[in-house]
Amino acid sequence: MDDYSGNIDQQLINAYRATIYKVFKPTLSLKIGQKNDELDTFLIDNNTFTWAFISACNPFSQKLSDKENDLLHKKLYEELVQNGYRICEGEGQDEKNDWPPEKSYLVLQISKKNAFEIAKTFDQNAIIFGQFNKAPELILLR
Repeated sequence: MDDYSGNIDQQLINAYRATIYKVFKPTLSLKIGQKNDELDTFLIDNNTFTWAFISACNPFSQKLSDKENDLLHKKLYEELVQNGYRICEGEGQDEKNDWPPEKSYLVLQISKKNAFEIAKTFDQNAIIFGQFNKAPELILLR
């Protein structure tokens, strides 16, 4: 898989890196590059070794209406459930509050390749991917 950082503005990449990726149940706050012991405990409890944090909102980081984003979020939910993934609701929250929170899902036991392909179908710039006992990483999709 290639790194597509040359196609995404550096300010936008920096914003992704500064975002707090929140999971509602269990309550978790994830940051790029920071290992999270609470997440690892949750993964062990769920016999999971890989995960991704995926949103369908605001394709290519272009702000849409709440109604449009809700529809995309529902479509992502349907695709994930149809493919048998276990998911947890969450949102990406900009630390500076310059951008509204984006509804997202923590997707359990998904490969990087599958997370990449699903996010690309929703015209996303990036996903967060993680593995047990490792820090979350930002994966750029274009």
